[in-house]
Amino acid sequence: MAFFEPKMREILGQNCTGDEDCNFFDCFSKCDLRVNKCGAQRVNSNLQVVCDKIFRHWFSSARTSPAISPRLRRQLRRAVQECADPGPAGSPPRATPAFWKLRSLLQATLRELRAAN
Repeated sequence: MAFFEPKMREILGQNCTGDEDCNFFDCFSKCDLRVNKCGAQRVNSNLQVVCDKIFRHWFSSARTSPAISPRLRRQLRRAVQECADPGPAGSPPRATPAFWKLRSLLQATLRELRAAN
């Protein structure tokens, strides 16, 4: 399901008693307990959701191809973990550095897989 940003701000700006009230599917916001309202800004990004819900599963230790070197597997797991982590509370989503690091590692993975065939 996809929503435009104004609709997401409306959905995330609802009444709350805790942070868990401010989650809408995979979009997370924080509850401002002074006014009992969810913040209108997300604390996670779409890339963080993809890293958490898809890549973390793909690059878990038991599910990777033996054609991928152990060093690259470790780097991928670490990069996916960094990518999925929303960071400190109140900080804006920090997807850009994680994107480039992950992109580079995925390209290296593709090269290794192609070389193994």
